[in-house]
Amino acid sequence: MAKAEATGTVTAFRHSKFKQDSYQTIVDLAKPEHAAELLGARVVWARKDGLKILGRVVALHGSKGALRVRWDRGFPPQALGTQVMIIP
Repeated sequence: MAKAEATGTVTAFRHSKFKQDSYQTIVDLAKPEHAAELLGARVVWARKDGLKILGRVVALHGSKGALRVRWDRGFPPQALGTQVMIIP
């Protein structure tokens, strides 16, 4: 696969039984077959007013091509279900 931008949908925060981590989210890819090649890639979430939150792909999540993303600042819960750009 050529190094091109990918898109994904933020589906959930990383969590355990009693805790939720607002700095890590699970992102489902539009094309999950190339998920392993995106490890270490930068992720950008942009709000309509121009605010951008940057993150990095730190691990795969499960066997269906989801990614775990660690954000540089806390990710807003209102943004769950929105699109992100993944830049290798």
